[in-house]
Amino acid sequence: MINVASAGVSDVASLSSVWAVMEAARAGAADAQKAAEGLAKGFLPAVSKALASGTHATGFAIGYAVVFPAYLVVQILPRQNAIMYGLADGGRAGLDLAKESLRPAPQPMLSIAPVSA
Repeated sequence: MINVASAGVSDVASLSSVWAVMEAARAGAADAQKAAEGLAKGFLPAVSKALASGTHATGFAIGYAVVFPAYLVVQILPRQNAIMYGLADGGRAGLDLAKESLRPAPQPMLSIAPVSA
């Protein structure tokens, strides 16, 4: 069995150890705060910018890959036929649906009842 002598509160070494631990904790908290501020100032905006750029490039590529071939098909086909009428009607229906989907929902008017005394 190992006997460990318990240090009393009046022991100077134990007080200096507690003080050293408290100072280390304060210094660690300050270092963590500085690191977090540096992260917020440098790394996170860079990641956000990269994600926005990648999203834009992906949307551009998809849009270009869909619109350009459709435009070529429309230019090649004769104007007065069932396919062109169908494309025009489908385009108008899609545009109407997009406009309806993007329109803000109407907000109901709140009726305020008079306060009776």
